[in-house]
Parts: sequence; structure tokens; C-alpha cells
Amino acid sequence: MTNVTCDVLVIGSGAAGATIAATLAESTNLSVVLVEKGAYYGAEFFNQRELDMMTLLAENGARSTADGAIPVAGGECVGGGTTVNYALSFDPIPAVWRGWRQQYGLKGFSFDATSNDYGVSGLNLPAVLRDVRTRCSVHEPADAEVNDNNWLFAEGCRRLGVSARKFELNMRGCIGCGFCGQGCAYDAKRGTMVTYLQDALQKGVRLIHHCSIDEVRLVRSQRGMHAVGASGAVTPTKPGSRSNTTAPGPVTIQANLVIVSAGAIESPALLQRSRVPDPFDRIGRGLVLHPSLPIAGIFDHKLVNYRGITGSYYSDHFYADHGFMLECLFDHPIDAAIALPGFGVEHFELMRQYDSLAGFGAMLVDTPSDGNRVSWSADDRKAVITYRLTESDKQKLRYAAARMVQIMFSAGAKEAILTSNEPVTPRGNAIFRAPSEAALCEKLRFAPNETLVSSAHVQASVKMSEDPRTGIADSRGEVHGVQGLMVCDSSAFPTSCGANPMIAIMSLARYQGRRIAGEQSRYFGPNRRSS
Repeated sequence: MTNVTCDVLVIGSGAAGATIAATLAESTNLSVVLVEKGAYYGAEFFNQRELDMMTLLAENGARSTADGAIPVAGGECVGGGTTVNYALSFDPIPAVWRGWRQQYGLKGFSFDATSNDYGVSGLNLPAVLRDVRTRCSVHEPADAEVNDNNWLFAEGCRRLGVSARKFELNMRGCIGCGFCGQGCAYDAKRGTMVTYLQDALQKGVRLIHHCSIDEVRLVRSQRGMHAVGASGAVTPTKPGSRSNTTAPGPVTIQANLVIVSAGAIESPALLQRSRVPDPFDRIGRGLVLHPSLPIAGIFDHKLVNYRGITGSYYSDHFYADHGFMLECLFDHPIDAAIALPGFGVEHFELMRQYDSLAGFGAMLVDTPSDGNRVSWSADDRKAVITYRLTESDKQKLRYAAARMVQIMFSAGAKEAILTSNEPVTPRGNAIFRAPSEAALCEKLRFAPNETLVSSAHVQASVKMSEDPRTGIADSRGEVHGVQGLMVCDSSAFPTSCGANPMIAIMSLARYQGRRIAGEQSRYFGPNRRSS
């Protein structure tokens, strides 16, 4: 048994965890321990082999909804999702955060750059966003870095009068290898593993990886319920991982403040198995996935489709009226083979044309529903994801599919292919041969396991709300009724943050870290708050 004592325990090393740990280490003299369930792989490990790099993902890339219909990707390694994503960087959207203020009563999170939220000098969202953007080298790529796939998408949009623009990306010195999603072998992608984690380590934060937390330890006293740490186990270090600071075996960590930053699947599961009070049955409910529907197009010439920067163009043309963005990305062969429709010879013939394929997808800002949730299964010892598209969201995706078919043909494709085996065309498939067939997308039923939609942006499962009837944590991220326990990650968003969430998560974490530093007496010492 290993016993560890610290002031602050942060659970999870992704966009939120590494950022808040580094911020606390930079701004205070508090002792901080950062734990991560996955391994600590560095650039030397990332071999650009798609199958090998599945080890970076939750459940080795096999995590999905309970019915197997929607793959739910997420990083399970040091750096979390920032290690395996495509560097797409969107600032927090003011209208979304202001809506949370109105609907959920959130306090703070001012977009006024002169504001001093919670009485902390210079604390506001523009200030922390500036820090994050600078530390992660967020910028727009040059034209020379745009590959064929992205140019075709942009041109297809232009010809139809659909606006398109470049993503901003957290990169520095990218050589265009095309393997962002398998970990950057050149440390050019500026995720938390190479930015805030390194800052944290240099400031004395202790990183324990390969560490599964079984429960947050809660005790009752005359002052109410409070968290006193966590218990779990450290597993043997996997081949290729950097060395650990803690030997394998059971571990107990004592802390005055526990910050759960394990992501929107694992955070609610951890709270549930820790028996955190949930009188209104809110933990895990209202899950948001940002369901994404891909499309491929066959061209009559070879393309640079995955090499270069994988994603450099997107369109928010339909965002305001229809709730989705079009984002240009491209899959490597294994993921492409999973996504493309058909069986046997038909599927093989599509894969033979891999180097003549283009691709992009629709990312839907989905409607929260209480029936969509995360729940911890004690029998299976895993988080169970229950999710169904609402009828209104299905209609939005039908509209998106039709627009994507039109754009693909406008870009010059011979055929447009949805990731579906539903018989929507006269040929009994979802392979379109003319732009006039786009209207057939109205036939899509989005039947589970027939039409593939995927997810990589899980959010809103441990919502912030000042009213405990609608959320588990308040605006500070403090869990209602439990002293010394916070949630700080995408799960704390009350609804979708409105775009790819990485920069919004990091801004939230930077904000809460600076706030804690300015309110230390709230958590440490004789005057700390009571639940």
C-alpha cells in the first residue's frame, strides 16, 4: 500500500486536469498530485501505426454506447484527448456561456476583460483564454499547409455559396505527417502533455500514471460531508511508457481538495461509485455527444487526403439555423474501413480507391435529454453510455447529409458515400451518383448499427448549476453538499459548449485554477467553507 498526502489531488491529466494542476503550481505553494489512469507515452512512442496507437484510447478505441451504435472516442493517456485529437481550436462562445448564466444561474465567467471575478484580480474569461492560446500556440494554418482534401471541401462550399473558413490549430512547427490522431511524434501539436503538464512537473507537481481511482473518499462530520482524498491502484507500467513515480499496488491519497477532471464519461462514473449524494438524480444525465456523420467522395484522380494537416477548413454556415458545423477531416485506413458501407467485394472495391477518396463530416450540437446518460455498472465494472438521437436531431442530420452530398459533388466527386447501409437510393444503398439524389437523405432513419455516427466531444454529464435540482456542482465547480470536492472538465458544462471543446475546457480549468489560488482560505485553513 502506498500512502500519499497532498493539498490538492487532481484526477485526470487531459485538457482540464493538466491545466488546472499547472495553474495551481504556478500560482500557489500548494502541494499537488496529478493522477492519470492511462500511460505516459511521449513522442518517442508514437510510431504512426494506427493499430498500435489504439492503446492511447479508452477501451483501446472500442468504447461505444451501450447498443454499440455510436463509437465514443476519448484519450486514456497522459494528456487525454489533447494527445489524440486533431488540434482543432475554438474559443469559448460568449452566447453559450451567457445562456448558461441565464438558464443555470452561473456566476462569474465574465467576458469583460476588465472584470475581477470573485474579487480575484484580473480573473475573467478573456484573460485565461489569452493564456491558453499563447501557451498552446493557437493560430491559423498557412495556405501552403492546406492539403487536397481540405481544398476540395473549401472549393465545393464556395461553388454552392456556402461559407467556409480555416480552423485555428494548437500547433507549432508542424511537418504535415498527417498522424495527429495517433499522437504527435514531433511534439508539434501543443496538447497538455507538452505544455501545461511540463509546466506542472517543473513546478513540483507529482504525476502518478497507470493509476485507476476506485473512489473519492467521503466522510461526515459536524460540518457536513467532505472529501478527504481518494483510493485506487497503480498498475504495472506498460511497455513504451515513461517511468512512474509510484510502485504498482494499492494507493491511498489524502488531500484537502479533490478535483475530478476525468472527462465526461469517467467523472460521473467516479462520482456514482463514490456514492456522492445525488438527491435529484442528476449525475450522468443530459449527456451531450456532438454526434458526427461522415461522408466520403470518390474522385477520378489521386488526392493528398490524410497527409499534411488533416483538418484545416470548416464551415459554420448552417450553425445558427440548423445546429451543425461541417468539418474537414480524413480517416486512416482502419477507421475508414470501419466507416465505409458495404460488405465483401463491394467494401473491398471502395477501400481500393482509398487514395482517391475525400472526406469531411457534419458535427451536430445535440439537444440535451435526460434519457441520454452515463451510469456506473458495478457488475461490469465500467461506465455504461446510454444515448439515442432525438427526432429533431435526426432531422437536422438528414438536412446536413443532403447538404454534404451536394458539396461533395460540387467539389468534383464522381460518387458521394454516406457511412450508412440504409437503402436510401434506388440501388439499395447510401452511395449517391448525382447531386439530384441528395434529397433522398430524407429517407435516413439513423437506425442503430446501420448508419454510423461517431463522437469525440463528450460533455455535460456533471452539470454546473447554482440550483442543485438541475446540476451537481455550482459555478465554482464545487459539488453541492460536499466540501472539498470539485468537478472541472467538459462534464461540468451545462450543455454543449457549442464547438470542439478543447480550448473551452482548458479555459475553464485555467479560470478555476486562478480562482482557487485567489480564494485559498475557502479550501485550506480554519476558515474553509462548510457544506
